[in-house]
Amino acid sequence: MSSTPPDIIGSWLHSFEEDTETTAVYRPRDHSFRPSRRVRRGLEFRADGTFVELRPGPDDRPRPVTGRWRTQGAGRIQITFPEGHGTPFELTVVSCADGVLTISK
Repeated sequence: MSSTPPDIIGSWLHSFEEDTETTAVYRPRDHSFRPSRRVRRGLEFRADGTFVELRPGPDDRPRPVTGRWRTQGAGRIQITFPEGHGTPFELTVVSCADGVLTISK
């Protein structure tokens, strides 16, 4: 994890109101979000390589799914899950500063 910017470590919720056509915006969990009927997805990056994705559950409450993350260089992050718990995917971090995590869609 030494090449990972420490800025992404933490728990982030999707601030979909700030998304653009090409990027998705996440804010820290304790950010003062406007009320929304839409469930906010979440991402949590832990320093030990644990990744937690908050997905909408069957009753619309967020449901955590745990996996692993690791850097792939140039802002790319590989996400993997135990077998049967999710399809691996890659995120590209556009920026992470001042309490705003921006990733490519």
